[in-house]
Amino acid sequence: MEQTAPLFIRTLKSLLLGLLLALGGAGLLMFLFAALLSLGIPDGFLPFFAHTAMLLAGVIGGIGAGIKRGDKGLLMGAATGMALFVLHLGVTLLWGSVSLSCLTYLAMELMGGCLGGILGVNLRK
Repeated sequence: MEQTAPLFIRTLKSLLLGLLLALGGAGLLMFLFAALLSLGIPDGFLPFFAHTAMLLAGVIGGIGAGIKRGDKGLLMGAATGMALFVLHLGVTLLWGSVSLSCLTYLAMELMGGCLGGILGVNLRK
């Protein structure tokens, strides 16, 4: 008789996997965008690169969480995006000050996570 993990444990594992993938994706994308900026692209592109990196990190994390969980992709993606934002906000509070631009990061990470969660569930099927 096969035993499955309780629903809470499966959900938590999916969320943590999505969060780890999102953090790895954010780090990789930030590294790539920093390399692009060092090639002579004007510094005016920095906000665009930062927002794009966090949006795509949310998508990557949402896909991972959606594939791992297998259902409730929108909810898993939203939870992953929110967890990514909470970590992002925590790092911001440690090394700087918070401004209203944090709301745009909240929107980007949450929307990216939701989109990724939906894609992840549908990729699994």
